[in-house]
Amino acid sequence: MSRFWTTCFVVAALPILSGCLTSAPRAAPEPLSDRAAALRGSIAPTGTMKLSATAEQRALQAQYQALQFGTVGQPIPWESDGFKGEITPTQLYRIGSQDCRGYTLVITRGASKVRQVGSACRTGTDLWTPVA
Repeated sequence: MSRFWTTCFVVAALPILSGCLTSAPRAAPEPLSDRAAALRGSIAPTGTMKLSATAEQRALQAQYQALQFGTVGQPIPWESDGFKGEITPTQLYRIGSQDCRGYTLVITRGASKVRQVGSACRTGTDLWTPVA
């Protein structure tokens, strides 16, 4: 009989305890890698859209992935805090001894959409620096 009451208690307590799990504060975003942080400033703020800190981190991480590993024309998506975006890399090209790459960034929030075009050059093995 005691096993029956234990089971009843657990079944009755689950809905109450599951509420504790969903109301916990959100975890802090992962810190940016040095590689992604080197791209700071490449996403220009616009009058219509300002990214949250977490959304900017996700965008920079996706941008690094697109520049370093992306296939030409294949978008790298990201999403955070109601923002959605994608970075689409172009073909690698060389300026002097540096490898460079263009990209298109599209950010969407609700009905608002912003499109930016930029370039970055590799300044080391895995670092990219925005140039335009």
